[in-house]
Amino acid sequence: METSKIKEVNEERTKTILKQRADILKIPLEKISEAKKTIECLKFRLSKETYAIDSTYISEVILINEHTPLPCTPAFIIGIINVRGRIISIIDIKKFFNISDNVTNIHKVIVVKNNEIETGILADDIIGNATFDLNSLQTDITTITEKHDNHIIGVTKDCEIILDIKELLSDERILIEEEI
Repeated sequence: METSKIKEVNEERTKTILKQRADILKIPLEKISEAKKTIECLKFRLSKETYAIDSTYISEVILINEHTPLPCTPAFIIGIINVRGRIISIIDIKKFFNISDNVTNIHKVIVVKNNEIETGILADDIIGNATFDLNSLQTDITTITEKHDNHIIGVTKDCEIILDIKELLSDERILIEEEI
């Protein structure tokens, strides 16, 4: 056989093998939609409201005693902390969402990560874990402020607000890339 014909046969054989593997490994759409009907979250309190974050984005929850303030940053970025050699900024969601409350327990921080962005979210209290049914969430709502609609996945029947961490961490106000 000629070299080009051998190459053609090998390419066809490779395509056939890859197609067979893909058919074996593919997951029916019904199973994907069934699996994604619930979301495992960490519940926490800010002011008098209960919030939740998808657990897949949470690295850890830490207690801190002090932080280093950062000059020339928005008011909702309260500073940075060193967590085992990683410098993490801390965001006060209450200030970000313009929630009026002067009581802030600066000791609890939820470290969240999406892709390469890692930050800490200040929490007044950590409540615990919960699983929510995505189909039962109220998504067409008047939220904290109209401009933060895209930061919220939905609200549960118990008025727990599930934050969309991917949207929050990609907000242009949080991504500060200035040099002084």
